[in-house]
Amino acid sequence: MVEEPIASLTLSTQSNFIAFLKPFVKSVAESISFNEKDSAELGDLIQSLALRLSQFSSDGDNNQSINLNLFIRINELVIAIEHKGVPVEIEEGVSDNLSAFALSVQSKAIDHVRLINLGKSGQRLELSKVIPHFMLEPVNRETNRKPKNRETDESKNDRPLEIRLIKSSEGLNLSRCFFRVYGYTYGPGYVYDPELLKSLVEEGLLVSAVAIDSRGEFVAHAAIRIDKTKPRIGELISLAVDPAYRNLGLAKKIHSHLLEQARELKLDGLFGEAVTLHPYSQRLCLALSGKESAIMVGYVPPANYRQISEGAFTKRQMAMVYFFGLSNGDGSKRVFIPENHLSMIEKIYLHLNLKRILEPENVLPTGASCGDTAFDLKVNNDISTAAITINVYCPDTIRLVGSKIKALLESEIEYVYLDLPLSSALTPYFAGEFESMGLFFSGVIPYLKDGDYLRLQFLNTSQINLDSAIVVSDFGREMSDYVRLMKERSPGFQQKAVESH
Repeated sequence: MVEEPIASLTLSTQSNFIAFLKPFVKSVAESISFNEKDSAELGDLIQSLALRLSQFSSDGDNNQSINLNLFIRINELVIAIEHKGVPVEIEEGVSDNLSAFALSVQSKAIDHVRLINLGKSGQRLELSKVIPHFMLEPVNRETNRKPKNRETDESKNDRPLEIRLIKSSEGLNLSRCFFRVYGYTYGPGYVYDPELLKSLVEEGLLVSAVAIDSRGEFVAHAAIRIDKTKPRIGELISLAVDPAYRNLGLAKKIHSHLLEQARELKLDGLFGEAVTLHPYSQRLCLALSGKESAIMVGYVPPANYRQISEGAFTKRQMAMVYFFGLSNGDGSKRVFIPENHLSMIEKIYLHLNLKRILEPENVLPTGASCGDTAFDLKVNNDISTAAITINVYCPDTIRLVGSKIKALLESEIEYVYLDLPLSSALTPYFAGEFESMGLFFSGVIPYLKDGDYLRLQFLNTSQINLDSAIVVSDFGREMSDYVRLMKERSPGFQQKAVESH
């Protein structure tokens, strides 16, 4: 991923230099088009975080420092703070009772938070804010009106709809398409931001396909998002079909084109999410040979998606996760399965047609010191969700990760999911520990990083309507019943999350 460095700073926790952070960060933000108010709020936040972290340097070491790196990553200003002090989730004695992590999650001055536990190297807190862009060109009013008989005219036209990959320079055409379909209610910002689309396409982080009519207008779109840290799998996102071109099978055609592109990229698979608010997206996934692998209870936030639902839905919704296998597999491999989910996971692997040797072992962690746990945490304030991926287990894993989850819940994050590596013999033990704290089974995500992962989840709200969920397949209903049962059996989040082990 291309990153444009701005500055790197090392500040002693024993100095008064932290007071210079606010004007410095404010000046940087203003120089890249943030307004004065947003720039000042960002400066306040970074200075407050540095002050909090400086109070909790490692015991016995009076020469600790905080490292800051400022850079631009595609369309975001990123400020990364690295420190080797006491882990932020167990800070004590802060007058307003807000740790640096909790403060960053709750702040409206930033758009995304990412916490990376570096084991003995400390922690890295990445704060990012989307750089504002002015509208390059107003949307043509003619494109706002639903054309009359366009579907009929198209069927008679000598030139059929063209389906191809988008060019990096065609972001404005994509914005018009999404405006006609969703107005400005759709989530991923790149669909309205030509410069961001250009960066994502040129860096290979987005494979975007469009359908084009005889006038050259984009009338349908879908894409594959590629995360360079997960090179074996991609995510299907951002489906839009112009209302005047529905019922022509465009969604299936454009996704079929993307599946071929994924094979050319030698991806092992794709995954995509389908809402349970209506059956259409699920049927599309099934028609493309997608297989249900997980169910995320409460993942979809309340919204009013123009043209795809009957008004707003006011409660969080369930999402089905589908896996699309693209490779011939990598032979039978061992995965370590919690015994209480052995039967369900075995059914999932059979359903996905993946060969695995299931080992219901329960190995206890020994021989590692506190601080060796490594995990990745991403917070998305837009949809009030957080994702944690465990990379390395150690005896302190439950305390460290549990306290992070506790901070997320106290910060009113509505939905948290936790991915555990099934390649590790320690996963059955730690899965049981996390489930005893209140997380519950979601499913399996194949090839997520260097192997398959078990997904657990936690819902921090009662605002969800499971009774209205529509699940169209037999296996989907079986999984749904199982996940609901696990949710009903799970306890509330326990104090065990922050107790020392």
